[in-house]
Amino acid sequence: MTDMSDSLMPTLLHERADFYLMLAQAFLAPMEPVHYAAMTDMLADDLAEIDASLEYGIGAQIDALRAAMSRLSSHEELLVEYSQMFLQPPREAVLNVCFPLDGAMMGGTVTEIEDFYRHYGVERGDHFKDLPDHVSVQLEFISYLYGRAAAGIGEGEPDGEAEKAAGHFLHQFVSRWLPHLELGIEKAGRKLTLKANPWLPLVRVLSLATARDAAANPDWVKPQKRVDAAMEKARQDYASKGITAEAMAEIERKLREKGLSTDHLQVAPAQRNAALGLSAKQPPDTRRK
Repeated sequence: MTDMSDSLMPTLLHERADFYLMLAQAFLAPMEPVHYAAMTDMLADDLAEIDASLEYGIGAQIDALRAAMSRLSSHEELLVEYSQMFLQPPREAVLNVCFPLDGAMMGGTVTEIEDFYRHYGVERGDHFKDLPDHVSVQLEFISYLYGRAAAGIGEGEPDGEAEKAAGHFLHQFVSRWLPHLELGIEKAGRKLTLKANPWLPLVRVLSLATARDAAANPDWVKPQKRVDAAMEKARQDYASKGITAEAMAEIERKLREKGLSTDHLQVAPAQRNAALGLSAKQPPDTRRK
C-alpha cells in the first residue's frame, strides 16, 4: 500500500484521476453508441498508456479486455450484455456495492460514504437517480480527489488532504466491497449465456490498482472503533468480577415487577440447569456412520 507520507507528482495525480474516471465510466450503463466506441476503440489503449506510468501491472487484464470487446460487434450487443450482467434478475453482480456489506439498501456503510462525500464538498445532484454507493459514483469521487490534489499543486496551493482522502477512501470502502463485486461478476459470467464479459477484466484492473493505491490514514480511524474497544474492555472487566449483590437485587426486583419467578436466582449458576430440569446435549455428529 502507498506510504501516506509520500505525495505524488502532479502528472501522476492527473493520471490517477484519469484512470479512476475511465473505470467509473466503464461501469455505467452503455446507453449511447459512443459508449461502445469508447470501450472498443480507446479504453484498452488508454489504460495501457497510463499503466506505463503508474505501473499497476494490468497488462494481462488489458489483453483480456481487448479480447472480450472484439466479440461484441455493436452498441446493442454491449447493452444486452450489460443488462444481463447487472440489471436483470437474478443478479449475481450488484453495482450498488454496499448491499453485500450491509445486507440492505442504504445501510450504514452508505451513510458513511455520503458523509465522506459531503466532507469534501460533494453533494448528490437532483438529476442523479442512482444511489450514492454505485460503483461508478465512488470511482468518480476518487478521480475528483486525485484531480483536486493535482490542481492544488499546479496552482501553488498543495492539497495533500485530498490525496490522502483518495487513498483512505479506497482503503475504507472500495477494498471492502471489491471482492464481492469481482466474485459476483465472475459467477454471473459463468452462469449467463454471454457473448463477452468485459467487466471481469475491468474489475480485476480495479483490484490491482486498489491494492497499490489504498492507504489507511491512522488519523482518520473512526472514533466508533475506540468506543467498541472500551465497551469490550468493560464487558471483560465485569465478567471477571462477576455480578454484584446490588446488580442481582436489581434483576430480582425487575423480574418481580413483571410478575416473573425469581426462584432460579437463588440457585448457584453451576447448578441452575439441573435445578430447572435442563441438561446439556451433545451436538449430533454430521458424519454418516
